[in-house]
Amino acid sequence: MDTRTKYITVVLVSALWVAFESVMVEGALKIADIDIFLVSSVPLISGGLILIGVAPQGTAAFSKGLGGRGWMWLTALCALSAAGAFLWFDAVGRIGASKEAILGGGSSEVLAIVFLSAIFLRERLSKREALGSGFVLLGVFVVLANTSTLSLSVGFGEAEAILSSILLAGSVVIATYLLWSHDLTALSGLQLFFSGALLVVGAMMVGVTHLPDMSGFGLLVLIGIFPAAGLWTYNAGLPKIGASLTSILFALSGIMTVGVQLAVLAFAPEADLRLPQSVALALAGGVVAFAGVYILNVKRRAADVSANDHASMEKTSAEGEI
Repeated sequence: MDTRTKYITVVLVSALWVAFESVMVEGALKIADIDIFLVSSVPLISGGLILIGVAPQGTAAFSKGLGGRGWMWLTALCALSAAGAFLWFDAVGRIGASKEAILGGGSSEVLAIVFLSAIFLRERLSKREALGSGFVLLGVFVVLANTSTLSLSVGFGEAEAILSSILLAGSVVIATYLLWSHDLTALSGLQLFFSGALLVVGAMMVGVTHLPDMSGFGLLVLIGIFPAAGLWTYNAGLPKIGASLTSILFALSGIMTVGVQLAVLAFAPEADLRLPQSVALALAGGVVAFAGVYILNVKRRAADVSANDHASMEKTSAEGEI
């Protein structure tokens, strides 16, 4: 397995982790009735501690070697991640995990990352990558769009999903820049931990409505496994295949979310989860999307390889531009 195929697979695994996380968040908000600030913050802190615990020495070395400029970018990264995560989770509670996925990671976040990456990271999609990306995004849209309610109107939950995507896109670009020269596990762990801590500060400022019982708190800690694994595998792809391609592949989390919802409903039919209007249409969309993944994974021509190698050589000069 070549490097490109390896990291495409890693990012697809990331999308699956986050699909599970989205469904668990939806359940925590609706079934367990846990406050949105707690759902947003506790799993991030828990996930951050997991990654920090996996590599404590690497995290310590990372913290010492980051420098003033590095800490400035890490602070900005965590602030964007915290705000984006809060709006994401709140949007899931308002409009459901499936609809949030198509408005957020399935469309606006991808477009924002591609745009910002072209400006700050000098990334360019090849013609083959653009074609495959188009199939992926079309498939995601077919799976998640509800034609009976599809309209240009945007409510509060929809606006949250779009704004969340823009903020998270900014965090992705900064993370890619930092990962060019810093440790993956340490950065991912601190990103989760400090993002969650910022949300706790926000909760203290506005006041948390109620604290969960021990089972609810245990559920939040357990959910932390998913952002830990999801962010680590997502960040792993950023410096290897680029932020643009990583975000496009990650858009498949929307389709995977539907699959996880169906699995949950098979075991718990009473669960209040919002599914797409047609499972058959969702299957067709999934075929289209994964055809896009196949196109992305086809061995590139020598000209494409040469162009990407040239872009990689330019990273050093681009690092000072962000």
